[in-house]
Amino acid sequence: MKKLLFLIVSIVSLACQAQDEGNILLPENQKKNNFFDNFTLGGDVGFSFGKYQWGLSLAPRIGYKITNDLEAAFSVNYTYQDTDYAKYNILGLGPSLTYYIGRYLYVNGSFQHYFISTKSKSTRITYNTEESALYLGGGYMQYLGGRSYLRLGLTYNVLYDKNKSIFSSGLFPEVGIVIGL
Repeated sequence: MKKLLFLIVSIVSLACQAQDEGNILLPENQKKNNFFDNFTLGGDVGFSFGKYQWGLSLAPRIGYKITNDLEAAFSVNYTYQDTDYAKYNILGLGPSLTYYIGRYLYVNGSFQHYFISTKSKSTRITYNTEESALYLGGGYMQYLGGRSYLRLGLTYNVLYDKNKSIFSSGLFPEVGIVIGL
């Protein structure tokens, strides 16, 4: 009788666990999937400083997991730069596509369109311009816990033209956090 009761309890327990969304016993197409579970949040924060300048950069992003390894996102970034000669306000908007490799590496492409306002400190004249960038790159991801990761990477703006760009280089480091993977 004890063996039969143990067998019944074991079967019922296993059946109850099979109803859990995260249980591996159910095929992928039978797992319940909440639409909002596929959204990710993240962003970058940056600081720069030197002898004659300082700056702050904020870049929040929202993404959607198309598959477990492919994510489409949209980011807004704002940069404020103050030098001895001018103040810069830069607003960038654009989409990106990221492919995650084993949750340790990633490759991505990102398009950003920048709206740039520069105010000269000596003449007080403001100059407005726009610039586009197509960043291609990748990097390493470090697991932080839960569904959160630290992203460390490097991207290059393939549209960079040193004679026309407001940026000093086409190469950009990335440090950010992604929540929801």
